[in-house]
Amino acid sequence: MVWFNVDDGFWSHPKVLELDAPAVALWVRAGSYCAKHLTDGKVTHRTLRILDGDHDAATALVLAGLWVFDDSENCWWFHDWSRYQRTREQVEAERAATRERVAKHREKQRTNDVGNAVTNGGGTPAQSSPVQTNDFYSLSKSQSSSNRARVSTDAIDVPEMTRKLAARQGVTSLRGVVDAILRHTGLMVNSAGALQVSLSILERAKKPPTSGQRYVTEAIRQSPAEVAQFIHEHALEVA
Repeated sequence: MVWFNVDDGFWSHPKVLELDAPAVALWVRAGSYCAKHLTDGKVTHRTLRILDGDHDAATALVLAGLWVFDDSENCWWFHDWSRYQRTREQVEAERAATRERVAKHREKQRTNDVGNAVTNGGGTPAQSSPVQTNDFYSLSKSQSSSNRARVSTDAIDVPEMTRKLAARQGVTSLRGVVDAILRHTGLMVNSAGALQVSLSILERAKKPPTSGQRYVTEAIRQSPAEVAQFIHEHALEVA
């Protein structure tokens, strides 16, 4: 997820005060679209149709100095996009770094698991008894399971609306999701982050699970690396 940054003074800027509601709405929706699709602030005529915008609103944004029309490409550009927003190059570099970090950890984890299996089992990995793998991001030794559970359940606040959104998907305890994430990845998220992780997992389910809560926590246990990567890419970690 790439966030579209809107200054908290946007609503009262002289340029914005001169615009009507459709033009302001188009600017916000187009900004979100450009961030999502990494267009670097480029708005084509097709994008305008997708966003249900019209040329009058686009022209108003140009006249206000918020957009620039490009005759050579027959499209619009956000004014100074790279000054306020992340560019495609920056986002892709961050994602590549995350993939490399995750791949290195997976390889290290795989090597450690094989070594532990041979040592503990006294034979080949297939002959040894199962061993518990390390957390994706290891915690300090002072953070026992009970300590981690206490941190997540006591400190997290779950707003009523967030709780209701989770409940609609069968996720009955976001605190339980936070606990699972912390236990298996070593990363701490808040209730909003836990909701995003849950929705991402449930969206990939082949069919609606009987228990959304159990499905999510089991997915976190089975795929901690993927969950950690999602958390890093979407900047959900809070501690």
